[in-house]
Amino acid sequence: MKRLLHRYFSFDGRLARLPFFLRGVYLGLGAAVLGIGSVPLFSTDTRLGYWAGVLVVIVAFGLLAVGMASLTVRRLHDLGLSGYHAIWVGAAQVGWAVLSRVPPEQAVFGLPLAAISLWITFWPGNRKANRFGDVPE
Repeated sequence: MKRLLHRYFSFDGRLARLPFFLRGVYLGLGAAVLGIGSVPLFSTDTRLGYWAGVLVVIVAFGLLAVGMASLTVRRLHDLGLSGYHAIWVGAAQVGWAVLSRVPPEQAVFGLPLAAISLWITFWPGNRKANRFGDVPE
């Protein structure tokens, strides 16, 4: 359990491209399972069931948010950047999510924001050790 928590919720060290991508997928799937698992709670006729469903959704969203922040910070560390850069990276991802739901002629303005997500995912990290640790395996 300690290894799992460190893998998904630690903010120290570096994270290579493939583990960043795969762990993001696994984290999203885990949050989706929790969210879908809360559906029967919402379909009950009691207030307790409804609020239990709300609690499960909030926990799933919180785990997803903290986990993705952790993965992003460690990926930025692999690129040689401080974790504070996760603020503008996260803002760009939220901006792209919003602009992807507008008409196509307006969605073009969000393409540079989408490019930031692609850069974080696919740009190679530092080949040598940097101030955040050794090269990830």
